[in-house]
Amino acid sequence: MKKILAIVLCLIMALSCAAFAETAEKTSMGEVSMNGAFELKGVIPEGYTLNIIYQDETWYQAIVVSDDQTKPMLTISIAFEELMSEVERLNDLDDAALAKIEETFTDQDKVEITYAETAFGTKVMIIKEIADDVDFIDFYTVYKGYELEFVLSAGFEAEGGLTDEQIQMVIDFMSDMDFIALDAE
Repeated sequence: MKKILAIVLCLIMALSCAAFAETAEKTSMGEVSMNGAFELKGVIPEGYTLNIIYQDETWYQAIVVSDDQTKPMLTISIAFEELMSEVERLNDLDDAALAKIEETFTDQDKVEITYAETAFGTKVMIIKEIADDVDFIDFYTVYKGYELEFVLSAGFEAEGGLTDEQIQMVIDFMSDMDFIALDAE
């Protein structure tokens, strides 16, 4: 329990402190322009590459991987959801709507759900597996009707679960992530 609390506190501190940190110039995460609605920009962690698996106007899927098979991987899924079409950001949903979304993550797995914000003010739901060796952490948010899900999972040849350092790498990545509204330009 103390370890979980420490991780959650680190998440909150890292995300809130990132607004004051000097960051590297953002590079586009591939050609992520979701139907002209927005572009997602961020800095890919050092030693990792972004591989686009599929992309069209309403759906994008990619994986951020390292050549080192022991390092964790990050799967990125972005999909338009008709039920969220009027939702600008996850921040705009009330507690009842958030509870309904939480239910979709708690149906099959035992998880702990917390919330944080990126340095740019985007609310992120953090879904963490409850286990001695954490094999995955799911980061979920909504932007302009699109559901964005980032799943950090242990590497193919990793022994044990995710480390605090690996989790921090994704927190740093997500904290620096920015949505650029293309229709406002």
